[in-house]
Amino acid sequence: MQTERLLGAVRKGFKDALSVLWLLTKVMVPVTIAVTFLDRSGVLPYLAGVFAPGMAWLGLPGEAAVALVVGNLSSMYAGVGAMAALELTAKQRVILGAMIMLSHSLPQEGAIVARAGGQAAVVVGVRLLTAGVTGLMLNLLL
Repeated sequence: MQTERLLGAVRKGFKDALSVLWLLTKVMVPVTIAVTFLDRSGVLPYLAGVFAPGMAWLGLPGEAAVALVVGNLSSMYAGVGAMAALELTAKQRVILGAMIMLSHSLPQEGAIVARAGGQAAVVVGVRLLTAGVTGLMLNLLL
């Protein structure tokens, strides 16, 4: 009886793990390919130059703006996928990861807040402000 329960739990856990792995693969692989394409085509270095002054306040290179925008507009996993395609230090990964964690999926979550009767613009603004302040603080502290 115990062995059957254990085997059932292992099967379910394995099935759930594969499901999550597939979900992450569907999001992260295309974003990683897209960011790599932007890099190889010369667009990413151009964007990096445009965003470098603002991103410097956060201790991040300009190209990190792409991962931040992708995460904010899509999902945390897309942001992490974009981040994986960039050459970042451990400090930069912590800062960018924390910012993406605090302000991801803004259009989707803003719509949910609005549907629930809240003020989506306020919630999105607070999340962006929180992410920015966190990035600034982590850059100073790490």
